Amino acid sequence: MIVPARNEAAVIDDCLHGLRAQDYGSRTDGGAGGDEPSLRIVVVDDGSTDRTGEIVRAHAAADSRVQVVRSEGPPAGWSGKVHAMHVGVEAAGPPEAGEWLLFVDADTVLGPELLTRLLATAEEVDADLLSAPGGPPAKHSATWPVLMPAGLQMIGENADPNGRGSKAFAIGHCILLRRSHYDKIGGWSSLAGKRNEDIAIATSVRDHGGLTRTVNAQEQVTTSGMDPFSQGWISFRKSFVAGTEGSLPVLLGGGLGHMAISVAAPAAVALGLRERRPVLVAAGAAGWVAQGAAHVRTARVMRAKPSLAPLAPLTNALFGGILLDGARQVLRRTNQWKGRRTGY
Repeated sequence: MIVPARNEAAVIDDCLHGLRAQDYGSRTDGGAGGDEPSLRIVVVDDGSTDRTGEIVRAHAAADSRVQVVRSEGPPAGWSGKVHAMHVGVEAAGPPEAGEWLLFVDADTVLGPELLTRLLATAEEVDADLLSAPGGPPAKHSATWPVLMPAGLQMIGENADPNGRGSKAFAIGHCILLRRSHYDKIGGWSSLAGKRNEDIAIATSVRDHGGLTRTVNAQEQVTTSGMDPFSQGWISFRKSFVAGTEGSLPVLLGGGLGHMAISVAAPAAVALGLRERRPVLVAAGAAGWVAQGAAHVRTARVMRAKPSLAPLAPLTNALFGGILLDGARQVLRRTNQWKGRRTGY
């Protein structure tokens, strides 16, 4: 298990308790029950300036399976998270037969059965990479009902959960990967400068002959990385700036276009009612219903609120605002993530 952590003092304790409580190889003396391979947890303290390192070291003192590695940040040409995960794999040691790597975000908490279930699913479908997106915590912000359905729709338009299309889908909360296929693609070194590293590694695995799948394991995976609402906005902005490689034309055009298309349906209904044009009302209503249906489908996947479907044009328009905000960040060269300037 590899956990990249930069200034995660508020969440890393819960994350590590979840990892240590896995029912797969869960003995705290560093061994594993029966003939199961050993379970190792490598946390990369990526230049943290808060208590992240101190908290991880306390877990390491209590559980010999936990190892903390300090990184002072990425060298030129590397993104921070990609480099931290590379450091974690290197610290885990040389590859072993049948080895799997599980990359877990520090703001993600796993239920005790998650690893066992993921491994069983991967073996059953012969997958080389499984992505398990996190669901909302018990107390969550408006990010989940307002932004998440529209965000998943946009990501899904460009990356396929079953690895088809131009890109393979993955979300970095929790990614299980065969070590042999990790080495086959050249590891994180081959993706050193990538900012959308989750989709990048899934696509690379797929392009090298591997099978990628996304699974619904939200009863076992929760993430606080989208809360509060402002953090959810920033997280989505980062993802879409990375996905467009900081392209101003794409961000500006996409933002304005997305807002226009989203509000066109209710605007058509309002205009049609005012001018008594039933055809315009019907066309607008059809567009509104289509947006609502898409909202319901994705909201159910992400455990958001399907009941907000009538507001889908508004929530979709908000995503246009996120793209425009990304364009503003790129134009001003102020795009940052966890206190580091990004490459766009």
